[in-house]
Amino acid sequence: MRIVRLTAMAGLAALYLCTPAEAQQPIKPGDTLMGTLRLVRTLHPNGTKIEAYQVVSAPRVMPVNDEFCDTTRGATTFHLFTTSEVARKRLKPHIGKTITVKTDALFCSQTAWHIGDVAVPEWSLAGKH
Repeated sequence: MRIVRLTAMAGLAALYLCTPAEAQQPIKPGDTLMGTLRLVRTLHPNGTKIEAYQVVSAPRVMPVNDEFCDTTRGATTFHLFTTSEVARKRLKPHIGKTITVKTDALFCSQTAWHIGDVAVPEWSLAGKH
């Protein structure tokens, strides 16, 4: 019985010393995103081949005002748009590595052309790359 009381007291003491967890702020344009870069090759439902660069990160909360977001879980895959050969060449050496990206524009995926949870049409590499 004494062990039960001591265990209960230790548990209450641990709870007392814990600080409440802070809610994660939603990611927004201008914020940085860090994660592993990968190249995804897939097919659009119409048969068109798609090559998409994704940053896979820890879950990030998206703004609640985006009707395409799933607010029950955080976004973990971010599709970096590469509309030029320059952008693709800049990312290619970093495949499989951890990178940091400044997100200049982003929104929750809306179509089969968006590969991942979030589409990032405007971005730049941050830090030394």
